[in-house]
Amino acid sequence: MEQTYTFTIESKKQNIDALTEEQQQEYKAHAEECEIIVLKGNSYSKQFFNQFSEFITTSKKLQKINANDIFVGKGKDEIPQSLQILGNSLIGLNILSLDLSNNAVNPFGAEALKPFLKQAHQLQRLFLNNCGLGIRGVTQVSEGLQEGEHNLQILAIARNRAECDGAIEISKAFPTCKKLQELHIYQNGIKQKGMMELLSSLNKNCSELTTIDIRDNFVHEATTQVLSDLILNSTHLTAINISDCNIQGKQNKQILESLSKLVKIERLGYNYAELNDVQGNELYEIIVKQVDNVSKLELKGNEFKKATKQKFKELFVNKEKVLGAFDSDDEDEEEADELQKLFSQLVI
Repeated sequence: MEQTYTFTIESKKQNIDALTEEQQQEYKAHAEECEIIVLKGNSYSKQFFNQFSEFITTSKKLQKINANDIFVGKGKDEIPQSLQILGNSLIGLNILSLDLSNNAVNPFGAEALKPFLKQAHQLQRLFLNNCGLGIRGVTQVSEGLQEGEHNLQILAIARNRAECDGAIEISKAFPTCKKLQELHIYQNGIKQKGMMELLSSLNKNCSELTTIDIRDNFVHEATTQVLSDLILNSTHLTAINISDCNIQGKQNKQILESLSKLVKIERLGYNYAELNDVQGNELYEIIVKQVDNVSKLELKGNEFKKATKQKFKELFVNKEKVLGAFDSDDEDEEEADELQKLFSQLVI
């Protein structure tokens, strides 16, 4: 069996300007079989990347970089320079996964990464959650992914203030990312125009979609039809999170109809969606048929009666941690009922 190697700098929340002599010797000894680099949890300077980039280029089998949370305390001018050095060192390598989440990448850092993204046609997983990209940064990422056909399967750009314009821009990358399976774009302030463009582009271009997480954006009015169309047409879709999307009660009818057509439901996030009790029972009937498939179900903040909540609890009684907590358990509701009775009897 062929040897593989992971080079890790232990996460100690330290400021690091250079590899130690020991780390240099270790890397040189394993450079040829190194497939994974883990840098997360420390803070690295431009000086570090100037040195480390020379080591990276010697690892022709390198496939995965975990650089989550690596710039704590670094300035907005230094971070793009470091990212440019890192990105350029990866050009020409067969990088399959890049995680830069929880860094202040900002629009300038995204622009610095664009030369790498343009040629990274083999890249399968790109994680840029909570990177302060904003509309301009998301646009830079999109432009990088529009160069040639990409093999991207997972794109995670949550919590980046993408807003409507950012959603429209990232949608332009989907025609060159036809193998996309997962999109995580939650908490981005995307309203109707942007969400409609996003969902329509996914529907038109990404037939292999399995997972979509758009929670904490806006899905209402005409957007509901576009979402329902996407669900109906995505034959591989098994996971969807539409929690906290300002969905109005009447729009749930259309969404429930489309969910009932899914071949397989593994994960469903449907928190705070104004589902009434009748709709809760309709959803129950959908989930009953999928109970063996479901690994996560979140229904907090809806308008279900105690009996409906109990039905869901009994359904998953033998599958721990599948059903998320409702707003209050039965005991809390019983206490509230008793309090209501007491107050109703008060004479003032």
